[in-house]
Amino acid sequence: MEDSETILSEDRPSRKKIFIPIAVILILIVGSLLAVKASVHKEARLTNQPLELAEGAEVPDFELSKLDGSKVQLADLPTKVNMINFWATWCEACMEEMPSIVTLRDQYSPKGFEVLGINVDENPVEATPPFIKKLGIKFPIFTDANNNLAEMFDVHAIPLTVIINKSRKILLVEPGGRDWDTDEMHQLIDKWVKD
Repeated sequence: MEDSETILSEDRPSRKKIFIPIAVILILIVGSLLAVKASVHKEARLTNQPLELAEGAEVPDFELSKLDGSKVQLADLPTKVNMINFWATWCEACMEEMPSIVTLRDQYSPKGFEVLGINVDENPVEATPPFIKKLGIKFPIFTDANNNLAEMFDVHAIPLTVIINKSRKILLVEPGGRDWDTDEMHQLIDKWVKD
């Protein structure tokens, strides 16, 4: 009897001989998947890095979503100088500076200056119309539903204003609110729209 049990156990492959190759294959598969995942995430991080917000830096082309859902590319805008202003209706500093932005835009719009208002309210379609009417805003208001633009511009606080030229080079970065209807800004915009 002992001899037949010994013979049977020798004929069956040991569990170690079966499980070791399977474990090695599984480890290789899992390792490969993790390497691919890390590579994809690294590439995504490289393409979605925030802009360098400094004068002279270039802003890549990006898509803007209007309140009515229509889309426009930044590069397709015909204006010479664009003021990109991140704002919200609940932001006191945004509301304080908005009348001076409206005045500046109204004065310089015929010369090729435009304001691109990027509203970051939770529901801009509902929140902005009363303020647009109250403040006399005639420039386009865009939404940032997925926070793609806020991430690209590395917005940590609003208002944040970035002024760019037709080549999408940054001319000015202004974190926080300010009075935009000043002699200094008039001189700068006069210069920028002539370039």
